[in-house]
Amino acid sequence: MKKALLLLICIIGISINVKAQKEMLVFYNDSARQAIGVKKYGTVMLEYKGYLNQTELKTNTIIEISDSTVVLAKPRIFNGPTQHHSIMLNDITGFRKVSTGSQLLKTAIILGVTVGSYFAISNNDNFSNTEQVVYATAIGLGTTYGLKLIFPMNRPKYFFKDGWKVRSR
Repeated sequence: MKKALLLLICIIGISINVKAQKEMLVFYNDSARQAIGVKKYGTVMLEYKGYLNQTELKTNTIIEISDSTVVLAKPRIFNGPTQHHSIMLNDITGFRKVSTGSQLLKTAIILGVTVGSYFAISNNDNFSNTEQVVYATAIGLGTTYGLKLIFPMNRPKYFFKDGWKVRSR
């Protein structure tokens, strides 16, 4: 009887511990009636107050969410995540949700422009092979910097001073 009671207490304790981890961060603005959810293992850029109240930016994947903190890290396939960074929810001052589609679109555009420019230049007999590669690389780098200016990932889109709040669910 004691073993069964002990087993029941252990099962209840484990289930409570498993339920304690949150699965989503919800950023919401009551005055604008807008909410943005970022699930666990989603990518987000956070602006927050650092150790000495300086503003810091961190873009990475959400690995863990609790009631008061969010842990950002870089996930790896065969090993555990690296570059862990724990941020208190009440220190966050701004955010931007980074979608997988936008990251893939940027990569596809950069590769398409670079490879396309190489093939367009290679049809011209006025350039040597080295010049063709150098020009295609320069066009690819120009496209990369242009896309970074057009679609910034290093600036928050929403700020808490504008009425945004965060909670974990």
